[in-house]
Order: sequence, then structure tokens, then C-alpha cells
Amino acid sequence: MKRIVFAFIVIALIAGTGWALYHFKLIKRGAGQSQYSSSNVTGAPDPDAWNRAVEIAKADRGDVGAGALEIPPELKHYEERYWFLATQVAEIEKYKVHTCLDYLDLAAMIERGEMVPVPAVTDTYVLFGVGQRVDDNPFSRYEEDKELLNQSSQPSETQQQTLPDYDSLQRLAKSFNGRSYDLNNPSDRLALKMNMLSSLRPQALKIMEEVAAAYHNQFARPLPVSSLVRPEEYQHSLRRVNRNAVTIDAPPHSTGLAFDIDYRYMSVAEQNFVMRELARVKNEGRIEVIRERNANYHVFAFLNGSRPSDDLITASLEKAGAPPPSEAHHTVEKPAQVKKKSGKATRHRGNPRATRKRRR
Repeated sequence: MKRIVFAFIVIALIAGTGWALYHFKLIKRGAGQSQYSSSNVTGAPDPDAWNRAVEIAKADRGDVGAGALEIPPELKHYEERYWFLATQVAEIEKYKVHTCLDYLDLAAMIERGEMVPVPAVTDTYVLFGVGQRVDDNPFSRYEEDKELLNQSSQPSETQQQTLPDYDSLQRLAKSFNGRSYDLNNPSDRLALKMNMLSSLRPQALKIMEEVAAAYHNQFARPLPVSSLVRPEEYQHSLRRVNRNAVTIDAPPHSTGLAFDIDYRYMSVAEQNFVMRELARVKNEGRIEVIRERNANYHVFAFLNGSRPSDDLITASLEKAGAPPPSEAHHTVEKPAQVKKKSGKATRHRGNPRATRKRRR
């Protein structure tokens, strides 16, 4: 009898501990998500505009827009698994596109006008989830191939002010998107980081606005955009929770030419419409795009509106993570092409049968 009672006590303790851990994780997760709210985003026409736009974007569609999901081949992966990423790397190599390393680097790019701030909400789109994984740590330099400086060795205020590009950050903090930020205040640092991540290069913003306008005209809803520029510092931290966040030498999101569209709340009809729009823009040679399994369309804008050549893409395969030719057991073949009668550049088609995990 004593053994039975003891066994019940042990089971009860284990169950109680498991419940407590689960409850703690839920609280922690909720706390992490709650930091992304209208109080930390700027650029909205009025304080409630962002909240209203998010409600519309997430509203239950019911049975409206039901039907069969039709993923165009343009949004599927290529037979060569690294071709999609290599296409973006080729564009970066072709134009020597600068990739931002950390928030200090991003601040300097914003100040120079290379990145432009994107409003949190407009009539046609809403930023939803951008910068959701930021922290309120002091600004510091990120060392490539290493973790961010240990939390226990964060730079002091004096050390921060001697960092390269810290002057750009200070000027940005005084006035950015109609607000000032105290760099010594943790909540202000968090809000500033989130708003800095709400930036894009003008070429990518133009594409985003075009697709958003078409979507809004069709469905009277704002297009939900979940990610814009991501410095390598943020990209590496995001990798812990998002396996699609690549950590190659030139991550596409770190260029400011990439953005993600969130399709979680869209009806099938809405998804099909957005995918057709993205396929159209891709066939015009202006973007690379893919439908990811984690509910995003990853879009990468080409700087001058034309796709890199196949030769340059092939030369970029190794930098995109492909094994060296000496280690490969097969010859890399170009994805199938379809020539256009108009004489414009050829376009690549994805492979509907490809099932490998997508990377961006």
C-alpha cells in the first residue's frame, strides 16, 4: 500500500511539473508576441489604424473564397534545389549589393537613403509580425560567424558611443518615423529596432506596393507583410526558430531587396489571386519568388527589373550552399526554360514534383 501511495505521489509530482513547464512556456510565448503591438510600430495615420488593419487581415473568411489551391509552377522550387537561392545570390554578386550586418549598419543605410522606412499600415497593406523576435539589448557590433556579444558583456554607454556608425544611430533615434527614442531606455531600444526592421530598398517597396494594390482592389483587405529587411545579426537569431532563415554569406533579406507576404489568413481564392500576381511579375523578369511551407511567399526584387543570366546563377550555386562540383555526383542542369515570343528574357519554371524544404 505504501508503494502504491508513493507511486501516486511521484506521478502527481511529474504531472504537476509538466503542467507548470507547459504553462510557463505559454506565458513566455505570449510575452514575446505581445511586444509586437501598435505601441511599438510607427508610421500609422492614426493610433488605431494598425489594429483595424490587422483585424481585417485576420478576419474569418468562413466559406467565402473556398475552392482548390492552384500553385503556379513559378512559385514552386526548381529541380536544382539551390537554384532559387543562387538566383538571389547572383543578383547580389552582379551589383555588389551591400548586405547590412547589424542595426548600426542598418541605421547608416537608412540615413544614406539606401533603405526607406515602410509605414506600418496603408490602405493596401499592413506590416504584421515584422521584427517580432527583436530584443531590448544595447546596440552593439555583430561579429560574423560568432554569436552576438555575450549578454554578460554588453557594451557600456561609453563603449557604444565609440562604435562605428553610432553617430548615424544617434541621429536616427532623435527623429525616425515621427518619433524620438532614448537609446538608454530598453523599451525605446526595442521599439526602435522594430521600426528599423520596417525598411526596404525602394525597388522592393515598389513591387510590394504593386502586389498590395492589386490584392486590395480585388478583396478590399490590406496585404499582410510579415518580414522586410533583416540584418545578419537578426537573421542568425531568427534561425533558432525559423529554419527557412538562411545563414549564408549574403542572406537575401539582409540586402533589403526581399520581403515576405503572410498567407495564413487568406482564403483559397485570395491565395490563388496573389500567387497569380506574383507569377506574372516573375514572368516579367522583375522578381524571384517562392511559396514557402511556413505560410509565406518570399519575394526578392531585382535591382534593375531584369533577371541575372543563367551563367551567373550557375556560378553562384556554391555561394548559395550547393556542394562543390568535385563533391557532387551529378552534373548541375539548368531548370527548364520557356522562351517568350516577344523576344524578352526567358523565364524559369519550377518543378511541381519537387518536395525539398524551401530556403530563402
